[in-house]
Amino acid sequence: MAPHLHRAATADGVAAALSSLCLVHCLLMPLALGIAPVVAALGPVGGHGPEWLHWALLALAAPVSVLALRRGLAVHGDDRPWQLAALGFLLMAIGALAHDRGPAEQVLTVAGGLVVAAAHWRNWRARRA
Repeated sequence: MAPHLHRAATADGVAAALSSLCLVHCLLMPLALGIAPVVAALGPVGGHGPEWLHWALLALAAPVSVLALRRGLAVHGDDRPWQLAALGFLLMAIGALAHDRGPAEQVLTVAGGLVVAAAHWRNWRARRA
């Protein structure tokens, strides 16, 4: 594999891993808080972790996604992964804004993470075609 394609594939992998980290956080944190009251007693972090964590994860994931998608676009010229990623990050940001306002936070964040992961999968597949 050419070095530039390897770096792009690595960036897609890192971006997908960060999206997965968001999903794991959203799905397991309520379970952890439900079975470990000690964790909930550590501080006023709300039902799904502190609000800043959502924004921190977005801030970590966005630059990696931009790097991977830009490199992919240079190879395959398909802008659909960009559109998917933008939708996914928008959903996650709306989810972060809905912090501690019911199930909308989790639904939006999980949906956004899945859409971003799909964008990176599509970007990776388009580079290999």
